[in-house]
Amino acid sequence: MHIKKQTKIGIFDSGLGGLTVLKSLSRKFRNQHSYIYFGDTAHLPYGDKSKDSIIKYSKKIIDFFLKKKVEIIIIACNSASSVALKDLQSIYKEVTIIGMIEPSVEYIVNHTNLESISIIGTETTIKSNSYVKAFSSYNYNLYSLACPLFVPLVEEGWENSDIALKVAKKYLSKFNNKKLDGLLLACTH
Repeated sequence: MHIKKQTKIGIFDSGLGGLTVLKSLSRKFRNQHSYIYFGDTAHLPYGDKSKDSIIKYSKKIIDFFLKKKVEIIIIACNSASSVALKDLQSIYKEVTIIGMIEPSVEYIVNHTNLESISIIGTETTIKSNSYVKAFSSYNYNLYSLACPLFVPLVEEGWENSDIALKVAKKYLSKFNNKKLDGLLLACTH
């Protein structure tokens, strides 16, 4: 009997939001891959950290994954994807590192008919303009907004509360005068 080797994939986020990425991948590819998830709750959230700090935290996680013989690393954190991905890919050439931004943009371009998109995420993700740059080759009307309270609300388990609803309404009211076809959640929360 020959047992096919599974590809080992490491997935990390600054907290628990990346578990949605793990769940989706494991549901679709359970027999082809094995997974290691790292939620960096010690430094949560990344969305208000400097680029240098995010790179430092990410390097420690990648070093951990490499010790575990991970072959592919998915940065399920939009903040880390937006400011650290390219640096990490240039440092760790021996492993495939994938972020969230390019696949998200690729999906929207290839599978939707959207024209106007609101992008919401952490301060770091929005200020990096990474989504705006990734969409720059395409003809979309983009509107970006940092929503820093979403991460702590989800991490505290309050995502279905009246407080979360009021916060979401307050943030999204800033788009009331815009014609929007879609809302891109640039954070796994």
